[in-house]
Amino acid sequence: MKKIVKIVLMALVVFSISFSNERDPREQKLTYLIGEKVDNFEITSLDGTKTISLDQLKGKKVFLNFTTTWCPDCIKEKEILGPEYAEKYKDSNVEFIIVFGPYKTDNKEKVEEYMKKNGYTFTPYYDTEGKDLYNQFGVINIPTTFFINEEGILEDVNVETGYKDMEYFK
Repeated sequence: MKKIVKIVLMALVVFSISFSNERDPREQKLTYLIGEKVDNFEITSLDGTKTISLDQLKGKKVFLNFTTTWCPDCIKEKEILGPEYAEKYKDSNVEFIIVFGPYKTDNKEKVEEYMKKNGYTFTPYYDTEGKDLYNQFGVINIPTTFFINEEGILEDVNVETGYKDMEYFK
């Protein structure tokens, strides 16, 4: 009997370890999977003064984060990242593209208010009313973060729990 209990316990341990490293199944529904080349995209800043494309960023790592002003995980993620994140990562060759958009109740005015209220100084980008970038990446849940390497290959992705679980930021 003791031997059976030990075998069952060992099986449970092995089973739990093997599934603890599994990727989030929601990642399979995204347009790009880890290891795939990301198509060029272009996004404009919230104030309309800056447009950036993936092609322009060749040779840099790209942190592409889809976010909102209203979701709890997004708010927590911005608090962790902090208003001074650019200083923290300035020597890391990473371009941060934080994308807000017309996701549910957000609009440009709400994003401007959110940025000001929280003292954020990063450049916020805003998806089009048609959610072009959101759709290009197949985003389903917010926040979703894509980490693209210098060659434009998707290196990591995190759905809904924020960037803090991504290998590069651990």
